[in-house]
Amino acid sequence: MNPYSGKRVVVVGLASSGMSTAKALLGLGAKVRVTEGSTSVEIEERALELRAAGATVETGAHDLTHLDADLAVVSPGVPPASTVMRTLESTGIEIVSEIEIAYRLSRADLLAVTGTNGKTTTTSLLAGMLSEGGLDTVAAGNIGYPLIDAISSVPPGNAIAVEVSSFQLATTVHFRPKVAVILNVAEDHTDWHGSFGGYAAAKAKIVANQQPEDVFLPNAEDPEATRIADGAVARLVPFSVNRMPDHQPSIGVEDGHIVWRRTRIIPVEDVPLPGVAGLEDTVAAAGAALEYGIDAHSVVRAIRAFRPLPHRLEVVAIADGVTYIDDSKATNPHATLAAVQGLTDVVLIAGGRSKGIDLSALKGTVPPVVGVVALGEAADQVLEVFEGLVPAQRADSMERAVALAREQIGAKGSVLLSPGCASLDMYESYAARGDHFGACVAALLKADQEIE
Repeated sequence: MNPYSGKRVVVVGLASSGMSTAKALLGLGAKVRVTEGSTSVEIEERALELRAAGATVETGAHDLTHLDADLAVVSPGVPPASTVMRTLESTGIEIVSEIEIAYRLSRADLLAVTGTNGKTTTTSLLAGMLSEGGLDTVAAGNIGYPLIDAISSVPPGNAIAVEVSSFQLATTVHFRPKVAVILNVAEDHTDWHGSFGGYAAAKAKIVANQQPEDVFLPNAEDPEATRIADGAVARLVPFSVNRMPDHQPSIGVEDGHIVWRRTRIIPVEDVPLPGVAGLEDTVAAAGAALEYGIDAHSVVRAIRAFRPLPHRLEVVAIADGVTYIDDSKATNPHATLAAVQGLTDVVLIAGGRSKGIDLSALKGTVPPVVGVVALGEAADQVLEVFEGLVPAQRADSMERAVALAREQIGAKGSVLLSPGCASLDMYESYAARGDHFGACVAALLKADQEIE
């Protein structure tokens, strides 16, 4: 039975997930109205396509007098405190996210991953493990491929690795993954959720509907993940990169190996992802795949074949004893703290848009951080954090930041772009920021060669 045929649905937001949701619901016979507050060439092209398919679409502003519907599907970019959200809530309409609709329609199992940091890498690696195990699978969700699109390509009896953000989880109702992973929960997006408590509550919704036959893998070293585990009813399989958790079953690190249910899976030295953060992502993905039923040989093959994703501790150059590392994906202090682990003699390029987050946690990067270059809107905050700890300078551009960092580093060590802040004060995305960093490094090294 099609639950959406003839239903009146308002879709709020016309980014990729909103577009995909509107198209899917139109295909199911729903009466779709789309409201988008902004406008651009891309938005208008999408609006034209949806109108041709039978939807009512408004762009440039929300008509708050016409939000009556049976259901509202809200894009993850729409904050809870926005006028349109408050208006929807006042009407009593059921408000859900795209991943909620996709879950209700999916014929495949969902293995969901959330956390402040590491979601994309873990989800990508998990999808590789599922594929190696012989399943028809994709990585979807917050990773950039809307889950509502993915469910039509994965047949029953298979599984989808889903990255889910706090924004998406905040408006779930019945969303129930077969396997859920919480990597970590640190302060982030408090400007959107209103408080750390609101952010953590959204993360906890990944396990809210799980049943005893489902599986939940919390990070045994993360206090908030452990707190969430205390209230979960799913079968717990804690993971750790520091030890073997006391709880059984579990997955962790012991005697230089990743160990699951007391069985050695792979030596830690064979994990291709860098640093403690890379090992944590690997252990979590392996635990999810193994508990789902993927054999250990397939898991090991996927680990050995995996390569780091762009802008996540990506080495962009090595010259004259100095390693230049792009970790632009680090958009909060917790990610920067993880990035410096295992490094020595680091000059850190940090700053951007702080998203209302207290940056004082960055003090914990000293050592190995021996110098800092502050960049962007939060430059003053960054300089204040490191005052009296290590030499810190301000840069008004990425070119200048790279040049100052190279001057500070001396004869050895790492120049690390790990901003601890969002990129939107200077760039359209963290990827654009990381690409510019790589280009500035290349230009600087080329100039050095020409001088020589």
